[in-house]
Amino acid sequence: MSKTPTKFDSSQQFKAREISSTPGKDHQEIEKTVYSHVSNLHEQLCDWLKMKDKGIRIFKSVIALKLHECLDDHYPGQLKPNMRFLLDILENLKTVLDSCEIINDQLKALAKLRPDNEPAISTWSVSEISKNVIEILEALKKEYELKEVIIENVAHCRDEQLIDVYITAWEHDVYLHIDSFSYLFAEVGLASLP
Repeated sequence: MSKTPTKFDSSQQFKAREISSTPGKDHQEIEKTVYSHVSNLHEQLCDWLKMKDKGIRIFKSVIALKLHECLDDHYPGQLKPNMRFLLDILENLKTVLDSCEIINDQLKALAKLRPDNEPAISTWSVSEISKNVIEILEALKKEYELKEVIIENVAHCRDEQLIDVYITAWEHDVYLHIDSFSYLFAEVGLASLP
């Protein structure tokens, strides 16, 4: 007697297989992501420094106007657009700060994914990199707050010595010490910040 053929061949039936991940693949992805975040942080800090330098040039023109052309009851017309430029620079600094906060949050998450102290990039672990980025972020927040106060006060100040203090505080980062973070960027092969 013949057997009725079935629609499915029994040799082609589905058999569950255990899925195995490639060893080290997740670590490689984390390393790439960490490198990308450190590169983005470097770019954001370069933008911060450019904005700060642009602010110095505008501050110098504001100071020249305030000290030489302002009378007791008269402000020159060029002062208002320069102050608006400074507010635009402050807004750009806030954008950089917000971007650095995002980078910080993502690196914190990566540090939780890879809690071991194995180096992610050359000799730095993800948690070490995350700690350094937290320090950079805290310094940027303090610098931003200081620059915000400087812009608010310079608009109303007429004292030459106090204006010099303001421009010095704008020009020299009191809280952010770029040199102390240069090792992080050198570790990933990036140039030091200007």
